[in-house]
Amino acid sequence: MPIRSAVVADDEILNRELLAEMLPRFQVQVRTAKDGVQALKALEAEPADLLITDVRMPGMGGLKLLAKAREKWPEMPVVMMTAFASVESAVESMRQGAYDYLMKPFGVEQVEALLLRLNERQQLVRTVTALKSEARDRHRGRGMLGDSPAMATLRTTVERAARSSATVLVRGESGTGKELVARALHEQSPRAAGPFVKVNCAALTETLLTSELFGHEKGSFTGATEQRPGRFELADGGTLLLDEISEISPELQAKLLRVLEEREFERVGGGRPIKVDVRIVATTNRDLQAEVAERRFREDLFYRLNVVPVMLPPLRERLSDVADLIAHYLATFTAETGAKVRLGADALALLAAYRWPGNVRELVNVVERLVVLGGDGELDAATLRELLPELTPARARRGQ
Repeated sequence: MPIRSAVVADDEILNRELLAEMLPRFQVQVRTAKDGVQALKALEAEPADLLITDVRMPGMGGLKLLAKAREKWPEMPVVMMTAFASVESAVESMRQGAYDYLMKPFGVEQVEALLLRLNERQQLVRTVTALKSEARDRHRGRGMLGDSPAMATLRTTVERAARSSATVLVRGESGTGKELVARALHEQSPRAAGPFVKVNCAALTETLLTSELFGHEKGSFTGATEQRPGRFELADGGTLLLDEISEISPELQAKLLRVLEEREFERVGGGRPIKVDVRIVATTNRDLQAEVAERRFREDLFYRLNVVPVMLPPLRERLSDVADLIAHYLATFTAETGAKVRLGADALALLAAYRWPGNVRELVNVVERLVVLGGDGELDAATLRELLPELTPARARRGQ
């Protein structure tokens, strides 16, 4: 996401006003402060994408402000302003973590070049973060492991669905790996170079979720102190994951249906249609057809979402994959911790007989617990029952 908001701290009012005039030309909203203390208060009230501060200010100077900003908002770039006579201070500030500096007097060309460098940096950071996350997900598998017929069918379905931009509805019990499937659909698609944006529809109130999805204009509601893009805009050219889609209200269902039909929306408090090119992947652990029958979910929205249905099997229906999953996660966690935990044949048999009501998520947690608490050496079934009281014979049979 490019730089869209900045706090400018300078005791010279002319410099503050100059940047307050220049930055909005590049779609950057500006708040100004006359010293470091006021700048910190502004950032604490509402974080910004960028801090620009003078090196020399009365009270809290730029270097002290830099240190505090780096401590509280380590990802926010800080740019120092300095006159030629104190350029050594700017160099020192960069040693202490500042991203760049502006030499006074500066013009609009210097500000534009600075923003270009900052936006290139932000893109690089996002790319590196995404690659690290992608590598971590591949390393751990996140539930797509297994050679059972069910998993082979699932991988084939994901591969075929990924080739198009059709909307996908991923269904399955909690812990089966629905987000992993959504990410695989994105990474194997022509949109892989674009953003993968997700939102948990069950975690926010209707008002907050509406703003989160569609964005809002400045002043559209109390606390909306600046224009903010929503997840649809952020996902433009990529994929948007709507996690737990069944939890949204009827009113929001109607708004979402319009976006799916027209591929455009309006920000909260706005009147200008915004067109986006977004691939939608929705997930749910509910039976949406039953929700439609009970009139809790719109039938027309269901059909819009269910263009390509993907059903994830629960782990109890592919118990032949349990041994492979345990081996994979055991190797992962022992490599991370340096532990030397092994499982005996009777311990593996006990785990293979368990019905895993929490699915792959539960299996991952169980293996991690064994690595953390099991010490070094081989664990037998008796030790497993001590560490995992849920693995009683009755629970193993019923999966309760």
